[in-house]
Amino acid sequence: MSTEISTLTEFIEWTEQFSRGQYLFRGVSNEKYKIEASAWRRLEEDNSNPTKLLKINEEMISDARLQGHDLKNGQLLTDLELLAELQHYGAATCLIDFTYSAQVALWMACRRRSKWDVNGKVFAVRIDNPVIFKKITPASLQENLAYFFKTNERRRYPLYQWQPKQQNNRIIAQQSVFLFGGAKIKAEVECIILKSSKETILTSLKKSSGITEARMFPDFEGFARLRAHDRPYVEHTVQDLLVHASELMQEDRYDDAILYYDAAISLQPDDRTLAEAHYYRANAYRRKYGIEKVDEVIKEYNKVIELEPDNPQGYERRGFTYLFGKGEIDLAIKDYNKMIELDPFAAEGYAHRGFAYFGKGEMDKAIQDYTKAIKLEPNDPTDYINRASAYLNKGDFILAINDYTKAIELKPNDSISYYHRGLVWLRLQNWENAKADLLAAEYEGMDIASLFSQENQNLAEFEKEIGVELPKDIAAILTQQ
Repeated sequence: MSTEISTLTEFIEWTEQFSRGQYLFRGVSNEKYKIEASAWRRLEEDNSNPTKLLKINEEMISDARLQGHDLKNGQLLTDLELLAELQHYGAATCLIDFTYSAQVALWMACRRRSKWDVNGKVFAVRIDNPVIFKKITPASLQENLAYFFKTNERRRYPLYQWQPKQQNNRIIAQQSVFLFGGAKIKAEVECIILKSSKETILTSLKKSSGITEARMFPDFEGFARLRAHDRPYVEHTVQDLLVHASELMQEDRYDDAILYYDAAISLQPDDRTLAEAHYYRANAYRRKYGIEKVDEVIKEYNKVIELEPDNPQGYERRGFTYLFGKGEIDLAIKDYNKMIELDPFAAEGYAHRGFAYFGKGEMDKAIQDYTKAIKLEPNDPTDYINRASAYLNKGDFILAINDYTKAIELKPNDSISYYHRGLVWLRLQNWENAKADLLAAEYEGMDIASLFSQENQNLAEFEKEIGVELPKDIAAILTQQ
């Protein structure tokens, strides 16, 4: 008796039985469908005769070659390659589509163009028996179709599995593989997908695995078919719009992403989703306009906090914008205080508040926050670098050296840590270590003289500040003279 499936969770539990062995899966929209090649359906007679199946495919191949349809990119297609092309465009062939992914098969059993008024089915076929299933090799791919419909020494038809070498986007997306041959294909096990659950399962697959019709049919033909006259128009959901916007953000197409976020917000979804849309629209504004529209960014984060006052990320992002976008340190600290209150284990809250305290000249508070951030995230070199700067401002040179050393340990090619540790060694008049660190920074690609001139008025002023004249070889490194 077949297992009945009504949720994605139940289906995943059903697939746990396939942890041993190699399986392929096939999903069909109607539980009455069998595992059979579409070409069988063109035969009005008894469709159990492999000779007839071979004949109808050979005639189709011959006709296609006569009309010049057997060339692709200037290359002559073999019989199997030609059948694969024909099937891609809707011809009925002896090839049967399977997939390595059980969830893709489930989607095929539920897809919207299939019948929703009947139960669907997913078949699982075990393919690791070499006596039954043979793999198509580069050599056998060159054979004509009749070669694959010959009986073996036991007068039985073998079955073949083939994954085309030249895969199109659809085959890749669907993790497709073909099974074919003269024998009937029997499922190891199968499950029934209840018709009342198809739409719910499609929604679950979209949310958990990103499996949608656009993803399963990503080529131009698939795009066009989604918009054919017999396909109902389905408006984008809020989640569709947010996903599209996210993809555009990854391509740095911020203007287009903002339009999608605008559309999502206009649909007025639930507070949580609406807050998400405002949050990401703020990120799009920030990336597109920088500080040019910093007030617009803050308005977006205000809306996020209004909708989700207990979400620490809204306060963190607004605090970040106050601090780095407007230089309003006290407002930033206020937001970081609230973020830490809501999430006392968020290292970034302490790290950014520490930076704000540093900006106010409150080094002890900055060091305290950096220390807390390091305790929560001990492998982030940035916090050690920032704490070293605070120690340096207090004149605690050895503690600054220790933090720069830890940053270099975590990130061995960090030229900035070598450079600043080198400057601390200069203050300690340890010329050997100073020179070694400055040369290391230079080796890692830093323009020492350029950075030194930005941070200091000139060499004489620096020497006056540290109270000593530098050795000539070190002075030459800092000024490249």
